[in-house]
Amino acid sequence: MLTREEILEIYEAGPEAVISVIQRLESIIEKQDSRIAELEERVRVLESRLNQNSQNSSKPPSTDVFCNEKPKPKGLRKSSGKKVGGQKGHPGKTLEMVENPD
Repeated sequence: MLTREEILEIYEAGPEAVISVIQRLESIIEKQDSRIAELEERVRVLESRLNQNSQNSSKPPSTDVFCNEKPKPKGLRKSSGKKVGGQKGHPGKTLEMVENPD
């Protein structure tokens, strides 16, 4: 980072000194921009690789190491809130035993 005094020295050195400093700063910025773009691409590739599991790729389920979540249910039916089996108040019907089973 240039101090105020350094900037004033460059200014007093003349227009060519100012142009030279600005060109050097622009080249540094261009290098940083290209490096940032490379790193953003790398992060995108790594995140897409991390997001793959056996549900959305050809990987076997045994490789789902980081998958702590259960897969979303595929059915669209909503739970009614009732317990499974016969409901309270419903008369039960059973087969009665017979004397001579077949």
